[in-house]
Amino acid sequence: MGKLNGKTAIVSGSGRGIGRSIALKLAAEGANVVVNDLDTDPAQAVVDEITAAGGNAVICAGNVTAPDFGDRFVGTATGEFGGLDIVVNNAGYTWDTVIQKMGDDQWDAILDVHLKAPFRILRAAQPVISKAAKAEKESGIRVQRKVVNISSIAGLYGNAGQVNYSSAKSGIVGMTRTLAKEWGRYNVNVNAVAFGFIETRLTEVAADGN
Repeated sequence: MGKLNGKTAIVSGSGRGIGRSIALKLAAEGANVVVNDLDTDPAQAVVDEITAAGGNAVICAGNVTAPDFGDRFVGTATGEFGGLDIVVNNAGYTWDTVIQKMGDDQWDAILDVHLKAPFRILRAAQPVISKAAKAEKESGIRVQRKVVNISSIAGLYGNAGQVNYSSAKSGIVGMTRTLAKEWGRYNVNVNAVAFGFIETRLTEVAADGN
């Protein structure tokens, strides 16, 4: 029996890289997983890998920056699996340059994917989580839930050429700390993980030096 049997997780940006590894690990521990990617094919490949191993997973492909995505993502979890226990905000990309060369579109795009999208997903998740926690409290049971927001060391220390990305990831830290205070009453543990340089599609260009 896995540690997460019966739990349901949503993982944004889980068709590749870090998100894919998270989705596979959650499924291996028994969680039902809603897999997301901007592109359908990589997301479906992860779903197929999970189900082939005996796990449960469904796809929710699409752009996390779409205004209705948070509701659709959470709705997929509740519609397919009846609840929501784990939220992982992982989706993102970089678009780097020094501040004097950065246009508003470049700034907005990175804050949209790294900060606004997690905000919308968590906003959509709150009514589901609070309602479940209230019902559990009335029944005399305690169920622990989890939010993991992916930040970056760039958000903690800054990084030259990434004022947009660093600002967004710093914002994630503030969001995480705030929700930890707001959602503790619902037995939700809210954390941020600040990675360094990880070999993924996101870092391929930087690693090659091109």
